[in-house]
Amino acid sequence: MQAPRSMIRVSGLARRYGEVQALGGIDFSVARGEVVGFLGPNGAGKTTTLRILLGLVAPSAGRAFIDEHPVDDPRRDVRALIGYLPETSPIPGEVSVRRHLAFVARIQGLPRGRRRAAVDAALGRCGLEPVADRPVGQLSKGYRQRVGIAQAIVHEPPVLILDEPTSG
Repeated sequence: MQAPRSMIRVSGLARRYGEVQALGGIDFSVARGEVVGFLGPNGAGKTTTLRILLGLVAPSAGRAFIDEHPVDDPRRDVRALIGYLPETSPIPGEVSVRRHLAFVARIQGLPRGRRRAAVDAALGRCGLEPVADRPVGQLSKGYRQRVGIAQAIVHEPPVLILDEPTSG
C-alpha cells in the first residue's frame, strides 16, 4: 500500500533572528486528511514555523513543502494551497461578511464565475447565512471568528493553517 501523500513536509527547518535560535532543525510531515496541532511554551517556534510555511519568513536552514511544492519556489505561489486563519484577523469592520469573502475569493485567484458559489458555500459551512449582509464590525466575537474561518476556506485549499483557533 502506498504511503499517504504529505500535504506538509518539513526537513531540518531552522530559523535564527540574529543570535536567537527561534527554530532549531525540526522535521515533520502531515498527510492528507491528518489534523496536527503544535503545542509548546511561548518562544518554542510555533509561530515561526507557521510563518515559514506561509512564505512570510525564509528559513535559515532546511526545507519546507506544501503539497510537495517548496514554499520558496518562485514559479509557484504555494500560498494558494493554504487557507490561513491568523490569531487576530484584520477584517475591516465596515465591510459586509459577503463582500469580505468575495474580496478574499478574488485575491485568492478564484475565477469570477466561481466566486459567488464559493462565497455561498463558505457562508453555509460556517453558519454565516443569517449575518451575511451585516458589517463584520457589528458581529459578536464568535461570529467574527467564523468569518475568519470562512475566509480561510473560501478558495477550498487542500491545507488549512489555524493560528490559535480557539482564542475567539
